[in-house]
Amino acid sequence: MEIVMLEAAERIALATALGLVVGLERLRAGKEAGIRTFSLTAMAGCLSQLTGQPVYGILALALTGIVIAVTNAHALSRGQGPELTTSAALTVTSFAGILVGQGQLFAAVMSTIVVLLLLAWKDEMVGFSRHLTREEVHAAITLLLLGLVILPLLPPRPVDPWGILHPRQVWIMVVLISGIGFGNYVLLRRYGTRGIAYVGFLGGLVNSTATVAELTASVRREGGPPPDYAFPGIMLAKTAMYLRNGIILGLFAPEALPVGLLPVGLMLAVSVTLAVRGLRRTAAEPPEVHLQSPFSLRAALEFGLYFLALTVLAGAAQRVLGNTGFYAVSFLGGMVSSSTTTATAAALARQGAVPTAVAGLGVILSSIGSAVALLPPVARAARGTPLFRRAAGATALTSAAAVAGLALNPWFLQLLRLWR
Repeated sequence: MEIVMLEAAERIALATALGLVVGLERLRAGKEAGIRTFSLTAMAGCLSQLTGQPVYGILALALTGIVIAVTNAHALSRGQGPELTTSAALTVTSFAGILVGQGQLFAAVMSTIVVLLLLAWKDEMVGFSRHLTREEVHAAITLLLLGLVILPLLPPRPVDPWGILHPRQVWIMVVLISGIGFGNYVLLRRYGTRGIAYVGFLGGLVNSTATVAELTASVRREGGPPPDYAFPGIMLAKTAMYLRNGIILGLFAPEALPVGLLPVGLMLAVSVTLAVRGLRRTAAEPPEVHLQSPFSLRAALEFGLYFLALTVLAGAAQRVLGNTGFYAVSFLGGMVSSSTTTATAAALARQGAVPTAVAGLGVILSSIGSAVALLPPVARAARGTPLFRRAAGATALTSAAAVAGLALNPWFLQLLRLWR
């Protein structure tokens, strides 16, 4: 009996707390429905479920509807507009209280957090949306449709005898990675080139090759910045690429992450150190980086086909030539698109088609291949300057750091096992 009472008290307290924080935000925004209204609404929803009678849940929602109607009527009588956002927040809070009463605590807390973010970031989101172009809005809608419409239609199981082709997993990768690239592109275009750090890092997250090409081309233009100026931007683009690949591996194949953690970490440390040293030596204004939106229906389909081809090629190479074949495909694939190659390695590891240790090493080789592939644009744009020598030396240093990380990996993995 005491346990039941304690559990009921905990749920009532949590529901009240969730209503309180949302009400506090509404009170800060100057709305009439504040702390008490939201707290009592959430508590009523929770109590309706603790009774064990479903009809009381309907009654709690009906009472919430009455409160919303009264609030809007009062606002309209004072010549104000309807409280649509507050009404929606009050409805979600009532549902959150009901979820708490049912014991679905995670869903209740997460929905409340989302409500708080949407309410608190109103000005930022409005300002952000005003800077979006029509093409970017259409791209975002297309991305959403790809995720919600096409994904459920794909088979959830492998469609080949070898268990390599998972259409649904392939499309999940396409949507998520396209979304990440599109989001970073919008951020870079919204906040502009407020310094070489923004250009190099955010541009590298979108497309490291295009960013490096634009930065190095700027030193050849008449009246452009000195050659040393582009170096920190190049290193930050590489840093973003290494970080992005590590995140993709951790998201889609977390069991393979420990294998790549030390080598990728050392590559990040070297590239960040070189970038920081370069930033201290340059004060030139960065150029405008002309990146096209990385997302469109055509781009998504091309990415999906490339990802599918890499998956088949890497899986077949691993089966026919062993791990050596997989490593070769990873390095060469990284020279074309390290994010796609990393996603391929992670997907194969998750499916069990490739051992996790092999997938982790494949991601490292893909990152090295991508760093090497960034040198030709530098050589074309910065010939006759010290920039190419510095960029080549930095690539050699980061590659050496990766090799050192691989050599130390057995001891590092043993330490991780002992720590766990």
